[in-house]
Amino acid sequence: MTRRPIAVDSLLGFVGIGVAAAFYAWWATGVPSFSLRAYIAVGLPTLMLLVATIIGPASGRVEATSATFHGGSYRPPRVFPWVILLALAVTLEGLGLALGGRSQAVPTLSTVIDHSLSRHVVRFILFCAWLAAGWAPLLRVIHTSSTDLNGVD
Repeated sequence: MTRRPIAVDSLLGFVGIGVAAAFYAWWATGVPSFSLRAYIAVGLPTLMLLVATIIGPASGRVEATSATFHGGSYRPPRVFPWVILLALAVTLEGLGLALGGRSQAVPTLSTVIDHSLSRHVVRFILFCAWLAAGWAPLLRVIHTSSTDLNGVD
């Protein structure tokens, strides 16, 4: 499997988008909670992702990929780590609530998140992670289909 090198202009575009997203995330995490600006800050990337998902494959440049089994050894699904994290989060929350919800030894997940979100830097990091988690699957489909169209495996 050979990969073609990434063009410098593609790399600069990717870095530019990353920097712009970081500036947007910093602004978005500084607006007051539950305000109109906060709803717009969260809704705008969601709307952009929805439009890109609908228009992207229909433009003809991006083809939807199918998940088919090609034989070989068993590989766990890509969502397996997320299932484990979700199970751990639910277990932590349940254990914290079972201990009365105010345990210093086992805090609830919501208590930990509330304390963490009081800092702008933590909100910024989590917002960037949210943006990356939302856009990564679409970018993977675009990258996979563009390499397929170019004849690169």
